[in-house]
Amino acid sequence: MTGLPSESSIQEALERVISGGGEFAELFFENRLIHSIGCEDGKIERISSGFDSGFGLRIIAGDRTAYSYSNRITADEMFRLGDAVLGDIEKGEGRISPFSEIKRGSVSGIGRTVEDVDLEEKVDLVQEADRAARAVSDEISQVRVNFGDLIQSVRIFNSEGDAVADDRRQIVFNIRAIATRDTEIQSAYRSVGGRKGFEFLSEDLIREISGAAGESAIKILHADHAPAGNMTVVLASRAGGTMVHEAIGHGLEGDAAEKGLSIYSGKVGEKVASELITVVDDATMDGQRGSYVYDDEGVSAQRTVPVENGILKSYLLDRRIARKMGLSSTGNGRRQNYRFRPIVRMSNTLIAPGEHDPGEIISSVDRGLYVVRMGGGQVDTSSGDFVFKVNEAYLIENGKVTSPVRGATLIGNGPAVLKDIDMVGNDLGFDIGTCGKDGQHVPVSDAQPTIRIPGITVGGEV
Repeated sequence: MTGLPSESSIQEALERVISGGGEFAELFFENRLIHSIGCEDGKIERISSGFDSGFGLRIIAGDRTAYSYSNRITADEMFRLGDAVLGDIEKGEGRISPFSEIKRGSVSGIGRTVEDVDLEEKVDLVQEADRAARAVSDEISQVRVNFGDLIQSVRIFNSEGDAVADDRRQIVFNIRAIATRDTEIQSAYRSVGGRKGFEFLSEDLIREISGAAGESAIKILHADHAPAGNMTVVLASRAGGTMVHEAIGHGLEGDAAEKGLSIYSGKVGEKVASELITVVDDATMDGQRGSYVYDDEGVSAQRTVPVENGILKSYLLDRRIARKMGLSSTGNGRRQNYRFRPIVRMSNTLIAPGEHDPGEIISSVDRGLYVVRMGGGQVDTSSGDFVFKVNEAYLIENGKVTSPVRGATLIGNGPAVLKDIDMVGNDLGFDIGTCGKDGQHVPVSDAQPTIRIPGITVGGEV
């Protein structure tokens, strides 16, 4: 990372805010380079790139946190921001420690970096995706394809002597296929990516997911409306972890729990789920979109098990919430970029695999719904109540997956569903996304095995 002030200047800036009344101080420096390509109906609609750099200064004293940022990375600017934010906190007593040897993180397992790939090859990739989706059917009327990559360098220094240098990379590819019949319009979406090299996006993979998007759109277009009522629902592993992320994961984030805004507040040690359920948040997973070596507070990535065999063991924590609780950070302090203070965020969140064969789970259901793809929805973290759209689903009749259906929603309560789950598959399917919270967006992955919920309200056609 170029243009960084000297370590002595950084140390001085932290010393000044600590001597001025801060109990903890942190400087976060960032360089960020983003490229993106957008293709619609085979035509390149957007080719863009952007570079951004800056730093943020955070001070904690008591229950107050002050944060300010600038896109001018100079020693004088650090001192100016320090003087400005000191007026926003109550005076406390802190101490400054000399920096330890810089801990360095980087992305491993990268074959071809995005710098090694010329623009023409990236354009060919998105146009091939368009062709693969359209080849499914003449009823595919529109295709939208996006490719993006991120190269990010961060440096983190704090008053406790931590010094971290981390270089990060992300690629993402997504496609939406839209199918039309008369006045009826339906669509399907697929997305892949993570901390990977360009070689991950092989022609075979692009054709596979693009064709899958097209096939799903056609199935949904010709599907009957989903039945409504209380029924057994089987969530396929390829549905990804929308359920675990939205209906469960946000309630396990320590900031909500500490404020009493989570259904799981004050329940450590209590049974909150079926004994078949273990929930894991693991930022150390190789290559996943939510993975990292260090979080945005300089804490090493960790594997945390908030729920083990149905028992709530812990919450996900950043430094600030951990200080309040008298605990250690779980390495879940993340931020969108230097303009934002870090907050508690998930990384790669999953329900751990169980012992049942997925086919056995399906064959156990006389009548129910087999959910293959989840959509968006709403969750109340204080109560756990949720409503989720289902993007792709099929009827289960006499233990067999039969007709596709559309228009289904799942309506329920996260803790209640967790307790009701009575079969957990030995498979595991991942999905990627970008999680929004408090106006910030960070990359995440979610995963789950095939699971059976014996009774949940399905909204559909009565």
